[in-house]
Amino acid sequence: MAEIAVIMLGGEAPLRLFDKTRDPLSMSHRIAMGLLLAALVVIGAPPVRCDDVDGETVPRTAGPTSKEHPSLHNLIAVTEQIYSGSEPDGDAAFESLQKLGVKAIVSVDGARPDVESARGRGMRYIHIPIGYDGVPAEAGAALARVVREVEGPIYVHCHHGTHRGPAAAAIACIAAGAADGWQALNVLTKAGTGKECPGLWRDVAAYKPPAADAKLPELHEVARVGSLAAAMAKIDRTFDDLKLCQKAGWMAPAEHPDLAPKAEAALAREQFREAARLLTKDHDARFKTWLAEAEATAGAIESGLQTDEPDKATRSLQQLETSCKRCHAAYRN
Repeated sequence: MAEIAVIMLGGEAPLRLFDKTRDPLSMSHRIAMGLLLAALVVIGAPPVRCDDVDGETVPRTAGPTSKEHPSLHNLIAVTEQIYSGSEPDGDAAFESLQKLGVKAIVSVDGARPDVESARGRGMRYIHIPIGYDGVPAEAGAALARVVREVEGPIYVHCHHGTHRGPAAAAIACIAAGAADGWQALNVLTKAGTGKECPGLWRDVAAYKPPAADAKLPELHEVARVGSLAAAMAKIDRTFDDLKLCQKAGWMAPAEHPDLAPKAEAALAREQFREAARLLTKDHDARFKTWLAEAEATAGAIESGLQTDEPDKATRSLQQLETSCKRCHAAYRN
């Protein structure tokens, strides 16, 4: 129980769990945390350092940050046993993980983990790749197995440590019994996870840990990831959704009210970026250039929507369609 009081509070300043400007459910959260702190006093939990926030006392812990460990970007101490951050890249990053006492590294990125560097430092790698559109049930079950069976502390990462990694760390936090879904959303707030990734926010809020006797997925050091063809198929579906949004005046189409134009544009941009990471030396330079250009064009769609310039978004969508047809003619057809 004591661990619950320090969740999602790493960094130089405390994460304001009850900030009215961030949390529309702040009053219910205030009540829940008040009950929680009362319970901790009753059961004699060790004291937690606190700060005064808007006249209220909220728990906090300093925790390590990227200032102390500059090779680990967006580093957050989610709990005393769960960290979140960017992909460890190079000796300095793995040395920082050692200093943090990390025993296992969980990658939710699509790229192959650097298992050799981890092994050489006595750390285990676990690969549970997820997308920007949400956390599949099987991945959630695998994360539950991690916190139930794997010796910690654990370090959860995606590529940059901003979107998928924090979402996975938040779910691991729930699975460990350190928070419920609504409380765990504060991990995403702290990490700066974009609202343009609504599937991640949705799945963290809705996550329920599997039953104690549930059969959980096997954990793999290097998981099989989708092929470039599969990545392109996802891009095609997202592009079709963008066209529906554009036809609806860059609003959610009546027949698909679940589509959010800004979120779909951000998803397309991220999908092109992830597709580029699946490229090998066998792919020619022209294809790599076109893929990078497509990512930039998808970013222009997103930018046009964010700045309320629908004409710019439409022109960029048309440009993206032209470039996709060019690429399909050269490589797919």
